[in-house]
Amino acid sequence: MNVLDQEVLDALQREEHCTTHLFEELWTGSLEPALDIAIRHNPHAEHSVKIIARIVEECLSEFPFREFLQLHNEVKYDEQAAKLRTEGNKMVDPKVKRLYEAVKLYNESIMYTKPGSTERSLAYANRSVVCLQMHRYEECLANIRLAREANYPARLADKLEKREEQAKEELAKSNEKKKKKDDPKPELPLSFPGHEHMPHVANCLQLQQNEQYGRHVVTTRRLKVGDVVMLDTPFVKTLHDPLRHVRCDFCHAERPFTLIPCEGCTWVMYCSAECLGKAYSQYHRYECGVMRDLWRVAGKCPMTAVRTVASAFGTFDDDPDALQAHLDALDEPQVNGFTMDWRTATPKDVYSTVHVLSTNQERRPFMQLVFMVYLAIIIHKLMLERTELGPRSRAKPSIGKLLFDLILRHVQVMRINRQFLSFYEHRPDRQRFQAKEYGTACYPLVSMFNHSCASNVRRLILRDGRCAVIVIRPIGPGEQLFDSYGFHHFSFDRSHRQKGTFVMFNFECSCEACALNYPTLNQIVNQQSRAPMPMADAMELCSFEEVLETHDPKLALEVKAKLQTDLNRRARRYPAGDIMLRMFNYDYSLFVAYQYTSESYKYWEYCNP
Repeated sequence: MNVLDQEVLDALQREEHCTTHLFEELWTGSLEPALDIAIRHNPHAEHSVKIIARIVEECLSEFPFREFLQLHNEVKYDEQAAKLRTEGNKMVDPKVKRLYEAVKLYNESIMYTKPGSTERSLAYANRSVVCLQMHRYEECLANIRLAREANYPARLADKLEKREEQAKEELAKSNEKKKKKDDPKPELPLSFPGHEHMPHVANCLQLQQNEQYGRHVVTTRRLKVGDVVMLDTPFVKTLHDPLRHVRCDFCHAERPFTLIPCEGCTWVMYCSAECLGKAYSQYHRYECGVMRDLWRVAGKCPMTAVRTVASAFGTFDDDPDALQAHLDALDEPQVNGFTMDWRTATPKDVYSTVHVLSTNQERRPFMQLVFMVYLAIIIHKLMLERTELGPRSRAKPSIGKLLFDLILRHVQVMRINRQFLSFYEHRPDRQRFQAKEYGTACYPLVSMFNHSCASNVRRLILRDGRCAVIVIRPIGPGEQLFDSYGFHHFSFDRSHRQKGTFVMFNFECSCEACALNYPTLNQIVNQQSRAPMPMADAMELCSFEEVLETHDPKLALEVKAKLQTDLNRRARRYPAGDIMLRMFNYDYSLFVAYQYTSESYKYWEYCNP
């Protein structure tokens, strides 16, 4: 095993999923020797997915991978539901009083219940008790209705009726229906008119191509800090594991008190029957049987790839032949999201822009390519065994081949083109809100931006899931817009950044931050302790932080405006310490002003410390 192989293996191990441990076992056991023999006999084997796939299949057939990965079909059973509900009841005990944790346990219990079962009705009823204690009377009544619809035991009907009467009385007294709602977050419109054919992209942006950068985005006019130049909508998005008992898996709304389960799996919940129906028709029917196992053994990006594949089948109205015909006719180099008319674009057109996103397959180290093929094979096997695509593939093998080709493509696409969705979460013991990931998404147009460790734009996920692209450093006419792929010089030194971009994205970064060895934020802070900035600057930065720690969106907008002026005026001094610290606060002002803030901080007043 060479040094590069070891680095790739180390990177895979850091992802901490069972599939990476299985791959290591296979690689050091039978896979690497078998591939070495194949390459000696056929020099082209190193680049042949067909040959690699055959050898991986042979190695897997001789290894008990299902037992190693502990793969099991989805089963809903009352014993697990009852166990989780009992754990939830313990959280409601006045001596414990962790009501929000109780709600999440009840939700997981509901996932394991069967339609019309006593266990489901009891879990809804228990959830109504917590809602009543947390003064959420409308949600209490909704859970009482759900409990009755799930055949709540007649012997307990009196308890439910009394709770219903109490909730109605409290609702009338609190006058919740007329209560003033929280001020909405301010809107974030484009700073310039949109393209006529692309209203969500500023008309100064163009997609160009050259040998050095490939496809890249440039501006035809000068852009200032604070300019909003794109509002992209995701083609696909997934919800991360810790939030699946809190948010709707389809629309991602935070609705922990009224979620309902998918009837086919024990992994996703929805805020309404409408969202459940849309998810099933658009993609979930093709992923339902594999979600729990794939999230556990593979993680975020592979599962987002599976949803993209499922969405592709759904987009073509459950017609694999139509999907295959569309892909056969697709002239991939000519697919351009910047020239497509988004006003009339169909879901099929939008999928095309995702289908042609870079896979980096030709640039991947051999071991990494083998891992991608191996992962695609495991996903393919599970989807054939547990979804309706299995019987159809046996009847028509071309469907199985199409499925594998799409899985392999999108596993690679999502590894380099996915974006993490985040929100702000507050706890009483913390002064600042903290950003927390809640999902993964793929945005067709945002994926066109190249990377820089000293980026001049940043992404901001809005409440509705759209991604705003905001200028954070001035950009001149004809210059390129650069995003950060997660390796910004604020957070990582040059050696870590260059190793990270090579292993994760298969390129050696030569941006200005790498060429000039820009400092990290920690290095700047340490420098300030030895050579403090002017008192006026230090006091101003402290005042900005104090205002932002109030978490008031209106005040955050005022700070944002002041920082924009400063950053535009002082741009040439980047990366001076005062500029970097201002950029740090500017980032925070954007979060406070525009990003979704979880309501969970409101629930702690009903919980013991």
